[in-house]
Amino acid sequence: MCGRGGLNYSWRQIHEYMSIPGDPPEGGICQPNVAPSSRRRGEIRWNRVPVVRGADAGRRIDALVWPLVPHWLKGDLPKFSTANCRSESDRPISHTVAGKPAFRNAWKHNRRCLVPFSWFYEWDQRTRPRQPWRVMPVEAPVLVMAGLWDRSRSPGGEVIESFTLVTTEPNRLLKDIGHHRSPVILEPEDWDCWLGAPAAEAERVIHPPADGTLQAEQVSTRVNNPEYRGEELFPSRH
Repeated sequence: MCGRGGLNYSWRQIHEYMSIPGDPPEGGICQPNVAPSSRRRGEIRWNRVPVVRGADAGRRIDALVWPLVPHWLKGDLPKFSTANCRSESDRPISHTVAGKPAFRNAWKHNRRCLVPFSWFYEWDQRTRPRQPWRVMPVEAPVLVMAGLWDRSRSPGGEVIESFTLVTTEPNRLLKDIGHHRSPVILEPEDWDCWLGAPAAEAERVIHPPADGTLQAEQVSTRVNNPEYRGEELFPSRH
């Protein structure tokens, strides 16, 4: 799964790499330890992540809540995890992602999105304590992950747009560091298909990351605390 990541890019970098029309705003985003929204002392702490969706002018970028909030929850945070939705290589999405009530509406209405992360964290399931790893692209400026988004409305009428990350089987690197799932990472040539193609075509771009496209390095177990923002969470090239 992918339940934690890092964001470290300028808006100009994302606009140029992902061909988002219009002038980008100044600045960017620098968050080395991004976790899904959570409930603290009875209150929800909403976390939002930049997400790219299709638009009349081509593409647009918005900040959406992570994880996906199913529409029937009326703006409440799920008690079960919806940060990821699991696809299976040997089963059609109609039997996996689209078959789950939390994600069915998003898939049915072709609410697919691209989620640019600078890196994500995974934990080696074989070690005690589990060793965290930061997984990054070898060459690309960011990892563009396949997501699904949906819309919910709170009892007070507030519209909440939220997303989940689609996961698949791991590649060799992720297996080597002791993990059994991977986010679906899309190459530029697959972005338009994921955003706008019919569902049967979009399903074909779901596959493990190609070997050689990712690199990983160990990080401090301090990352286990989603509130931790230490400098050592940034890659050594930062």
